[in-house]
Amino acid sequence: MNEFPYPRYSYQVQPREVDLTKKATIFTLGDCILHAAGEDADQIGFGVRELQRKNMTWVLSRMAVEVYRFPEEYERYTIGTWVGEISRLMTTRNFVVHDADDRRIAAASTCWAMIDMQSRLPLDLRENVDYNRALISEPCPVGKPLKIARVDGQLADDRRVRYSDVDFNQHTNTMKYIQWMIDTLPLERLTEGQMKRLDINFIHETRYGQQVQVYYEEGECGDRFEVRLMPEGTTACKAVFQWNKNR
Repeated sequence: MNEFPYPRYSYQVQPREVDLTKKATIFTLGDCILHAAGEDADQIGFGVRELQRKNMTWVLSRMAVEVYRFPEEYERYTIGTWVGEISRLMTTRNFVVHDADDRRIAAASTCWAMIDMQSRLPLDLRENVDYNRALISEPCPVGKPLKIARVDGQLADDRRVRYSDVDFNQHTNTMKYIQWMIDTLPLERLTEGQMKRLDINFIHETRYGQQVQVYYEEGECGDRFEVRLMPEGTTACKAVFQWNKNR
């Protein structure tokens, strides 16, 4: 019996999901968090497969993840998730990650919009989803995702969106942006430090074949990134990584 007020989904860290420290990467953990969101949405009747039959889909607008300990290779863990808030154009979904001993090792908060798949315009959630039966009154241990200011840093990477970057929504997968940013950092930052919080804002879609540039600057609150769609320079997403000095 689930003693928690929200459903939980089980995962195990696979060898392909760890880095050279043999711990799950931030994009592995983030990917499983989003997978749990999809599983729960399916269970309560408004998952992507159901929405796509009506020419609608979910898009992630903002995400915040706090990590207290990254799970290790082959470690089992659970992700609990619930819908916390709903407004006309946005809904908040929260997450808590526990290890096998039910100790909290991470938590997250996300903001989502529902869009029309043809026009790509947002839809009124109150007209399309019966969210009252999904809302759970449970506090989230993570503060809401930050609104990130423009990043006026240096060019760190220049790349084209490839086939392996694109997901079922026909745009760049959420975790690919984080992977692009991580790949610009020195190895020492990734092996000697541990990310303690990630905030990311998604502003504009990028699609297969488009050229993007990753900009970076070091700020008081951590590493700041911005991905821009070229040649226009339109901001696609922005992120802030905060670190603990030692793993």
